Amino acid sequence: MAHFLRGNFKGFYAAGSSACVRDVFRFRQLGEGKVLMEVTRRDMESMAGRYWRYENARMQLTPIDVDEPRLGGTVQVKSFVADWRTLTLGMKTQYGVYSDDFITYGTFKDAGSVDDEATLLKLVEDQSLDDTSSILDKTTFRFDNNALSFSKEVNAEHCDPEVNHAIGESSLVPHHTNSWTEALFYGIGNKSV
Repeated sequence: MAHFLRGNFKGFYAAGSSACVRDVFRFRQLGEGKVLMEVTRRDMESMAGRYWRYENARMQLTPIDVDEPRLGGTVQVKSFVADWRTLTLGMKTQYGVYSDDFITYGTFKDAGSVDDEATLLKLVEDQSLDDTSSILDKTTFRFDNNALSFSKEVNAEHCDPEVNHAIGESSLVPHHTNSWTEALFYGIGNKSV
């Protein structure tokens, strides 16, 4: 389950008023069906690359068939979010679905309706998020051709698009860093190794 959500990834794209933000995603497997995700967003147009947002989320993946977990199931995401631009802290719970090659979750107007499969399947249908939609925002991670992509849709009627940014489908690049011992062993500044 969610075998493609492992390691560190970087994404560069336009968000809000900035033409270039950098998101650093860190995925850790916490156990069978549990994934920890940390996201740090920085504005790369500012001189010091100021922090915009930090999110710490725990994903709980529940398969439809325990014997065949790759067939898909439901996902529950509990997040702690710190927005440094507005100086706000918050907790949110999102619900969604997953399969062997994608995870899609979102925030619903009515949290009581998330037990219904038809409500969760609205996330994967190709529909626009407008004032009639029960979905406030939708996040998708897709694994295709050995590459991970990320997208986020925001219902501008119910969310502030300057704080909760919509991101078009963007590929995430694996990010590897050396530990201090590796840097010392291979030589500081030696990029050819």
